[in-house]
Amino acid sequence: MAETGTYTLKVDWNNDGDFGGAGEDISADVMSASIPRGFSSPLMRMAVVGRATFLLRNSAQSYSPPLEANVLPSRAVQYSMTYDATEGVLFTGKVESIKPSFGQYRDRRCVLECVDDTALLDKHEGDIAMQTGVYANDLIAAVVAGVYTPDNTDYQSGINFFPTSGDRWSWKAFDDAPRVRGPWESIRASSKILDCCAADWGRFFIAKNGYPTFHSWHQTALDTTTELTIDDLMTGMSYQKTASTIYNAIDVTCTPRRIGQTLEVVGAISQDSGPRIEGSDSREFTIRFRDPVNSEITVGGKGCVTPVASTDYECTSDEGGEGDDKTGDVTCSATFYGDRAEIELTNADTAPVYVQKLQVRAYPVRSQGEVTMSASDATSIAAYGKRKLAISAPLMNTQAEALSLADYLLDVYKDPVDCIEGLTFQANRNATLIAAARDLELQDRVVVSETQTGLSAVVGYIYSIQHTITANGRDHRVTLNLQTGYDPGTPFRLDDSALNSGHVLIY
Repeated sequence: MAETGTYTLKVDWNNDGDFGGAGEDISADVMSASIPRGFSSPLMRMAVVGRATFLLRNSAQSYSPPLEANVLPSRAVQYSMTYDATEGVLFTGKVESIKPSFGQYRDRRCVLECVDDTALLDKHEGDIAMQTGVYANDLIAAVVAGVYTPDNTDYQSGINFFPTSGDRWSWKAFDDAPRVRGPWESIRASSKILDCCAADWGRFFIAKNGYPTFHSWHQTALDTTTELTIDDLMTGMSYQKTASTIYNAIDVTCTPRRIGQTLEVVGAISQDSGPRIEGSDSREFTIRFRDPVNSEITVGGKGCVTPVASTDYECTSDEGGEGDDKTGDVTCSATFYGDRAEIELTNADTAPVYVQKLQVRAYPVRSQGEVTMSASDATSIAAYGKRKLAISAPLMNTQAEALSLADYLLDVYKDPVDCIEGLTFQANRNATLIAAARDLELQDRVVVSETQTGLSAVVGYIYSIQHTITANGRDHRVTLNLQTGYDPGTPFRLDDSALNSGHVLIY
């Protein structure tokens, strides 16, 4: 007998932080749902924007925005599935767009398009102050908090230690990163998180429950819990063993840094004439940190000092700087980030003043130049040709960590692997599959066997998942893309296993 779950779609139309308002459970109007989430490829470290598209009945015009004041974008959304008295969330996010169809004698439907919070991280910078003595999870937490405050988070501890971070970021972590380059002043939070993940080879995604999630690369190495075993019950699958997944020459570029021992001027405004601040008004200045010896070189700023009157800023009553000293009438406040300061000067006088000097002092964090560590495998190169992978890890401080990552990636990618994509199963087929549809999440462990291809108990980890639900849940299909192929043996950690145990010490 076919198995069927119960599906619930709720929208916080009144924007009060819960789904208890009238008309916020719209499950009865849902005709179909499509939910794709995950990473664009097995190599990627940060998931793309998770999306959910719902087709709704709109005969009552409940989703026609001109007629319903609360039917607006950016309202919170949650879609869940209940089977065997257990509820599992399939998507959490916000309404991106509302598209009711026209024509009162036509289909009278509405398409509700939703996105998860990755969309916020793609739009905002997530500025952070200089970070010292942190791990990837600490940096990611700071970047996310610079954009919004999530209800909860799920951050595993990072692996590599970053003595100083936040002063510089890359445009992309490696050569096929999908993030769009913009002006250098606007490196998005998602790109910063991607840098954190690349330097630690972890993964970041917004979980189906809405929690920002970071997994260190130890997640898959140590995860022995199989969430789904599927043996010849798939309704679709694309399998190949291809040279396109092989990388046998790995370059990892790190950026060693050193911190100055004395306060230095790391940034100052430059102008032909003094900027004007009107009477009883304020003005904000952004000062980017530069090496005082060579202004073409950027630096970070640690322990920044809020500008001090007469020492760090000076103001006069005239533009040319020859008038009365008005510095005492001006107060200063500052917000410091790893690569710049935002300074606000407030003029207490009723007459305008002109800023003749404004600088920021800090302990400069200087790059000692990019260093690239390489690893290659002659046997793989001879068999498959040279296939290069270049990783930019500007947050990584040490050559030893760069070389360790290069060695690890070489071990993972130097040989062809089983590529299992488009693995589709009909959730309604049995209790095991419908429970898996309810529970599966990105990075979960799946074991696949398929007679015709010869796959036998191949272990894969979900890097993307899509739900397609129609006919009131009587047709629920799940499609998985799996990352497979790396088997280091049975790894252990020094904190929970003994040496000489016959297992493998992982990086």
